[in-house]
Order: sequence, then C-alpha cells, then structure tokens
Amino acid sequence: MKNNQLDNIDRRILRALQQNARLANNELAQQIGLSCSACLRRVSILEENGIIERYAAICNAEKLHYPLMIYVFGSFLEQDYKMRERFIFEMKLLPQVSACHLLSGDWDFILKMHVQNLHEFHQIQKNYLNKEIGIEKIKSNIIVKTIKDTTELPL
Repeated sequence: MKNNQLDNIDRRILRALQQNARLANNELAQQIGLSCSACLRRVSILEENGIIERYAAICNAEKLHYPLMIYVFGSFLEQDYKMRERFIFEMKLLPQVSACHLLSGDWDFILKMHVQNLHEFHQIQKNYLNKEIGIEKIKSNIIVKTIKDTTELPL
C-alpha cells in the first residue's frame, strides 16, 4: 500500500473485517483468496497505517438495559475556549454518551446517548447539560425506531 492507496484486495479485507472482526486470519485469507502470510501482512499494514484503528464488540443496548437512545443538540453560551474544553472533558467521561460531535450550523454540538430511562436522562441534563458547563440551550430527540445503524464504511 503506497500513500494509503487501497487496492481491491485491501477493500475486500476491510469489508470482511467490518462485517466480522473476529475472523481468524486463515478464514479471512480463504475468503479473500490470499495465502495466510500475505493476508496477515496486509492486515498488519492496514493497522500500522491507521486505516484499521481498533477492533470492538458491538453490544445490544436493550439487553444491557439501555433501551433509550437520545440525540441531544446543543448550543454554547459563548465562544469561551475553557468552557468548551470543560464540555469536551465532561462528555468523554460520561459513559451514557456514545458519540459527541462539534458542529457547524444552527447547533454547536450533537450527542448520541444511551440511557436506562427518562429519569436518568433528566439527571444527566440537570448535572452536565447546563449553564455551569457553558451550555445555553439543548434540544433532545428520543429514537422511537432504528431503521439502520451500522459501523461499516462504504468501500
């Protein structure tokens, strides 16, 4: 792989691993049509170049008693760097926040949260999504049905 240019084989490896990261190297090699050593070498290069960042287990939120997924849009009070850094620090620590993005446009940030119930969300809102941390306003949306939720990127 030169300059992070992916060829067809790299893309096939990535597609297979995105669908099942637990594939043993021999299974992956057979699926892709490579020798085991060539497959292992390519996966290692993808890891070394940061194209494969990590491997993870995707858990079922409902079975772990986190049935509510909530998206929270928010605006900051002002453009205070220290307050923004505090917000970022706090969001990284909250286990209920599975994604946090700073935005351009009408809202300054969006959070994806998994909570056990509305009471838990209200407590987080009261303790962490307030003026003390530099937040002016928030808007929350509860997900009622998920149509598609994937970690796979198009390759």
